[in-house]
Amino acid sequence: MALGILLKILSTLAFTAMAVGVRIASPRIPIAEIVFFRSIVALALLVAWLLWTGGLPGQLATRRPVGHLGRGLSGTAGMFANFTSLALLPLADATAYFYASPIFVTLIAALGLRENVHASRWFAVLIGFGGVLAMLSEHVGFANLSKILGNHGLGDEGVGAMVALAGAAFAAISIIQTRRLAASEHTAAIVFYFTCLTTFVGGAALVLAALAPDVLPSQAFVSPDARDLAALVGAGLMGGLAQIAVTTSYRYADASLLATYDYFAMVWALLASLLIFGQWPSLTVLGGAAAIAGSGLLALLGERAFASRAMNKAFDIPNEIG
Repeated sequence: MALGILLKILSTLAFTAMAVGVRIASPRIPIAEIVFFRSIVALALLVAWLLWTGGLPGQLATRRPVGHLGRGLSGTAGMFANFTSLALLPLADATAYFYASPIFVTLIAALGLRENVHASRWFAVLIGFGGVLAMLSEHVGFANLSKILGNHGLGDEGVGAMVALAGAAFAAISIIQTRRLAASEHTAAIVFYFTCLTTFVGGAALVLAALAPDVLPSQAFVSPDARDLAALVGAGLMGGLAQIAVTTSYRYADASLLATYDYFAMVWALLASLLIFGQWPSLTVLGGAAAIAGSGLLALLGERAFASRAMNKAFDIPNEIG
């Protein structure tokens, strides 16, 4: 169990390091190019890991190619949105929005899939939604709503906040699809086909921008200098290592236990924002991030309690204290 927890925490650190690389490269390098580099480097690392562990080709066998395609498309959209938000927002702020995805998971499950969602999860959604509104008030500025609706627009941070929320929504769709795939597909296959698709989409966007510059003018390939190349390769390596670490962690501990350690990413993001970029979130953003993290933990605790009651009832086990 301890090894699983350690791997999970290391995966959050690696994901944060990936985000740092994305943010360093984003002022000069288009998002499609960042996605392509991040994905192809991570894909090479993933293939090497599968070869080393003997996972090829057995772990890549699939009976649900359409399911992988759907999961890959939602995950790719989420990656583009998350990387765009990292280019427009401080690192810690963008990371906090990403952890709003459990809110969207609950909404999609209840409203879209008609799943039975118990009261504790709805309470968690309300807390998390309050945190999102608090952060939006900082980045969008509800006090200036008339200006926003006029010709002044949202500004970079306002657009970044909206894109970050879209990324969280796409991540929620991807999470739901991954849960369904996990019932019959190996985790390595889910990660592999997703990374293949992000590599393809990133590369296709670069090719389209080269062949039809009027269609995607902002995504034209930019030759990276040494600093940008290091950031791009580092983002790919860290993203690949994070995926391997989080995949391996589930061999040693339950997913429900490891989920509570996801929020270490907020700690790393806060430290990186301050030490690398000299940025510290406002009290409003910190409060909103705390509410979002708290809502996720509350939803997890509620799920555990609900599952425990169901198990006790099924086996007629008394659930008493003392």
